Amino acid sequence: MKQLKRAIQALKKGMLLVVLGVLTSSAFAETVTHKIESLNLVAQAEFAKGDPSKPAILIMHGFLTTNQFHTIQSMAQGFKDEGYSVLTPTLTLGISFRKQSVKCNSIHTHTLENDLVEIEAWIKWLESQGKHEIVVIGHSSGSQELLAMLNHKPQPSVKLAVFTSLFYLNGPELGTLQKELNFAKDMLEVNDLRPHKYSFLFCKKDYYATPQSFLSYHRITREYVLNELKNLSIPNYTIMGEADKRYQSVGLNWLDELEQTGTNLVIINGANHFFSSEYEFDLQDTLIKIIHKNMSK
Repeated sequence: MKQLKRAIQALKKGMLLVVLGVLTSSAFAETVTHKIESLNLVAQAEFAKGDPSKPAILIMHGFLTTNQFHTIQSMAQGFKDEGYSVLTPTLTLGISFRKQSVKCNSIHTHTLENDLVEIEAWIKWLESQGKHEIVVIGHSSGSQELLAMLNHKPQPSVKLAVFTSLFYLNGPELGTLQKELNFAKDMLEVNDLRPHKYSFLFCKKDYYATPQSFLSYHRITREYVLNELKNLSIPNYTIMGEADKRYQSVGLNWLDELEQTGTNLVIINGANHFFSSEYEFDLQDTLIKIIHKNMSK
């Protein structure tokens, strides 16, 4: 019954897109470029211009992917259907005009700090377009990076944050090896900046990174994420999939720990880490309700 309901909903949304496409060009996203001067890199994003009276939505993708990742595209489409302006950047990861996901065994020189510079630059870009009420939404590590930026580089124009599939990057339960962290620290101490192969999340023994790059992302520990959530000064929500396999590593008590931070925790039953299949509609509906509740004038 639920699958039939979702199929009907998908058909209706598809028909709506056709109508909107006929009536207005604002239903379509265009590729925009933005020179990140401090990094000497050119970043790209998709931008769909919507109703100027509504807040702008910025959506950040997860680790090593792009704005074309299906979870990001699904979230963006839900907001475009509702008439919002939507910006979905692709982090350069040190590569100007990056369009493809980066492989584990590529040379990783990008850092968490550089990613935060890029996110901040895109918020400033939205402001330059006249958008002074912004909602930021992250998926997976995109959530972690938005959380870090909001605490350490707060942006007055950002009025609401939504984190989806929020976990962390550093912990023995995730496969982090202390000997590799020590090795990278030792390399930095002697100013040896050559890349080396590490294990990092799903990159098992083939994450080829400089010590700066590798260590920068390992700031994001379990404790770090929980503390950052507690310290966040703007309204925020955390949306988690009940069937996310990452609980097998971190434990279901992660949900209790998230809720104890004060974030508004929402759990979508049956959904995995990527809110795949019919659960993309549950995620879209949940996001729209959150925006309406918090941003309606």
